[in-house]
Amino acid sequence: MSVKCQFSELTFPNDPIYAIAAGKYIAEIAKKIGFDAKDVRKIERGLNKAVIAIIDYSFDPEERATLGLTCELIATGIQITLKDKGLPFGDTLTQHDVDSAVDDATANFRAHVIQLKKYVDEVSLHNLGHKGKEIVLVKHLTPKTITDYYAECELEPYDIPGTTSETSDDNETYTVRRMRVSEAVEVSKTVYRAYGYSYAREFMYFPEKIVALNESGQLQSAVVIVGDNTIAGHCALQYWEANPRVAEMVAGVVKPEFRSRGYFAKLAEFLMNEAAGKALLGIFVHTVSNHTYSQKTGHRAGLHDCAIRLGLVSPTTVFKGFSDTLHQKLSILIQFKYMSKPSSLTLHLPESHQNMVALIYQNLGVSPCFSLNCKNGKAGPQSKFKIQVVTPLNFARITVEKYGKNIVAEIRAELKALCYKKIEAVNLYLNLFDPLTAVMTEEFEKMGFFFAGVMPGGLAVGDALILQYLNNVPIDYSQIKITSDIAQRMLAYIKNLDPNTG
Repeated sequence: MSVKCQFSELTFPNDPIYAIAAGKYIAEIAKKIGFDAKDVRKIERGLNKAVIAIIDYSFDPEERATLGLTCELIATGIQITLKDKGLPFGDTLTQHDVDSAVDDATANFRAHVIQLKKYVDEVSLHNLGHKGKEIVLVKHLTPKTITDYYAECELEPYDIPGTTSETSDDNETYTVRRMRVSEAVEVSKTVYRAYGYSYAREFMYFPEKIVALNESGQLQSAVVIVGDNTIAGHCALQYWEANPRVAEMVAGVVKPEFRSRGYFAKLAEFLMNEAAGKALLGIFVHTVSNHTYSQKTGHRAGLHDCAIRLGLVSPTTVFKGFSDTLHQKLSILIQFKYMSKPSSLTLHLPESHQNMVALIYQNLGVSPCFSLNCKNGKAGPQSKFKIQVVTPLNFARITVEKYGKNIVAEIRAELKALCYKKIEAVNLYLNLFDPLTAVMTEEFEKMGFFFAGVMPGGLAVGDALILQYLNNVPIDYSQIKITSDIAQRMLAYIKNLDPNTG
C-alpha cells in the first residue's frame, strides 16, 4: 500500500575503493533528509564498512562484478539497500537475527555485520534467489516527541467526566474528514493525554512520523472536528505489514468531553468507506477486556469478535488517568470485518478445534470447510518464521509462514529464549491454509500453547490460527469483561484449554 519516496539508486564496481564514494553519496542524501552532522558521519562510515565487508565476503579477489545501492526516505528515517550477485549468505546469517550466527565460514562477515549496529539502528540480510542477495540498513531520525511541543502542565491526563449523554447535542455541528498536516501535533497530544506512554504504537508520540506515515500511505488518519476547528477524536487505518490486504484500526481516541456521542463509530464508518475501493480483505481492531463500551462500538461498526489474547496489557500502564482499579493484566479481543468475503474457504486444523472455529467464521459471515488431509503438506528443509517483540507490552508474536523439518525444535528453542528474557505473553500465528497446521498445532500445544482464536488474513500466506502461551501470568477469567455471545463462548473454550488453570 506504500509508495517509494525520495528514492535513488547507484551502481558501482566491486572494488573497495568505491566504498568511499558510496559513503559520500549516502552522506549527502542523509543531510538532505535532515540528519544532523553526527548521524551523517555514522551513516557514511557504516555504509563504507558495509561495502568493504560485502565485497570481501561475496567475491574472489580477481572476480569482476557490480553492486547496486539504493537509498529511500521512509517514515522513520533512511533505508539503504546494498545488493549483489556474489556468494549467498549462509543460513545462520539469514535465519532470525544476525546476532545468532555461529557458522565458522561466515564468522568474519558476522563480526562486520555486528559492528554495523554501532552506526545504524537496523541491519537485516536477505537471500533473493536468482536476484542475488541484499543487506538492508536503516537509520532512524530523532524527531520531536509530543513532550517537546508542550509544557508538562499542558499534557496532564484527562479528567474522567461524569455520565454523559448517549447522543450528541442536536445543535452540535461536526465533520469527519482526513487529518491535515497541521493537526498532527494536537492528535499526538490527545493520544498522550489519554494513554501516557503506554500506547504500543510509538509513532503516535511523534507528530512528524504521523505525517510521514500518512504521506507514504501506510497510515490513513481521520479526525472528528466539532464546531469550527476543535478536534474531538482521532482514528486511523494502518495497513498491516504482515498482509497489506488487511488494515488495522488504530489510535482510536475521543476526548472525554466528547465521549458517548457516537464519534468513534462515525470515525470507523468514515475509514471503512475510504478503504472500500482498496481491494481489502478486511479491517480489524483490538479492544480491551475492561472496556465493554469499545467492544460494543466495534460491534456497531460491523466488526465481530474472532480471538481473545490473554494477559497482554499491564494493569499499571493501560490509560493515563484511568479511573478503575485493575487487578491483573488486561486481555485483548480482536474484532474483524470482511470487506471482501471469500467465496469458499478450506481450513486445516485439528478436529478438536473445528466446531469452535466454525462458529467464529460463521459469526463473520463465512462458512468454512475443514480438511485433515496432510498428504499435500510437506515440510521443507528450512522453516520460515518471524519474531516480533513489543517491548511496552512485554509481549512477543511468532508468525510461522512455512514449516521446516525442524520447526518444532526451533519454536521450542525460541520460546525458551523468550521466557528467559521474561517475556510474559507469546502468541503463535499458524497458517490455516497449510495442511500441516492440522498436525503441527497439537505439537505446539504440547509445549504449553493453547487456543486464542483466528485472524482472517493474519499471515501474508493465509488466515491465522492464533495460539497463546503465558509465562507465569495469572489470569482470573471472572475479571475479563466481554459482551458478545460468541466472545463468551470463546472465553469458556479458552479457559477449558488453558494449561495454567490447573
